[in-house]
Amino acid sequence: MKRISSILLIFFFVFLSGCKERTPLQDANNSSFFDGVRDIPDSIRIDDIVIYNLFKYQILAHDNQSFDSTIIIEKVYQGHPKIWNELYGVLFDSAMFRTQSGMIAWNKELFTKYGDSIKSRVDALVNTRFDSTLRAGLKGINELAGRSPKNIRLSIILSPFEGIGFGGIENDAFILDLLDNNFDVINMVHEGIPHELNHFVYEPTRENDPHKDTPLRLTIDEGFACFYAYTYFGGKISKAQAVEQMTAEQWDWYLQHEKEIFDRCAPYFFEKGEGDPLRKLGPEMNAPKTLFYWLGFRIVESYVEKHGVNSWKDIYDLPVKDVLDKSGYPEFVSRL
Repeated sequence: MKRISSILLIFFFVFLSGCKERTPLQDANNSSFFDGVRDIPDSIRIDDIVIYNLFKYQILAHDNQSFDSTIIIEKVYQGHPKIWNELYGVLFDSAMFRTQSGMIAWNKELFTKYGDSIKSRVDALVNTRFDSTLRAGLKGINELAGRSPKNIRLSIILSPFEGIGFGGIENDAFILDLLDNNFDVINMVHEGIPHELNHFVYEPTRENDPHKDTPLRLTIDEGFACFYAYTYFGGKISKAQAVEQMTAEQWDWYLQHEKEIFDRCAPYFFEKGEGDPLRKLGPEMNAPKTLFYWLGFRIVESYVEKHGVNSWKDIYDLPVKDVLDKSGYPEFVSRL
């Protein structure tokens, strides 16, 4: 089971004429905004990580009070086709993200609908000094875990659908969605980078795990990334904040339902297939955040409490079933 299940499809491009179409942009500040966006580099490479600033061309397609659909296809879609075909096309809508006409249609409306939000969130991204934050995160995981991520391809985009924020399916198909209002941009970058770096390092170690395609692997994977972020900041953020930027009240909800959460999730831990049962359980239980992120954090936390402060490093090499069995967490929950 991948973090978000993906499939490969063969698709055909349909040539569309009339690439430049007029669209109403009336903000007097657009000119200076577009000039600033134009100065953003197309991509950034740091070690074996490449960041594609696809959002740049999603915005510039609307420059000069017109819409240039060729930019969307040549710079946005073809800039990182795997994220559109295997991530958004699978998770949300195939026609919107796997076809030329679909990509053009929603991008044509994007700036008109969300112009103010785009401007404020792009400004916030620039202020995060993304490249410096990423360099610090890479140095941190190398020093703390003795590991470095390989072959990472991440695109910063503007998506019409919320729900991913900062995530992906494989090391070469990750995104950061600037338009996902479930997340504060600054926190998403500063706290999300350590989280995602741990995914990049951990997931290749699952290749020989007999339970790599199960909900338990997904649970440990996400919980471990949250726990690593908590460790990376050395107490400067709370456990709640490390798990999807929860509030203290949301964290307390999970503690109040801890036994029920484990009892309902555990029967699905070793299920095979493309289903996503643990993700479905969250809404059924009215969980305030993603259920298995918190559960995975608690399992990893229990393992570390039992085996010592630096034992979290064991998890890179342990099969996920061993992490669960050696954590003592099932026994703890049974006593609640």
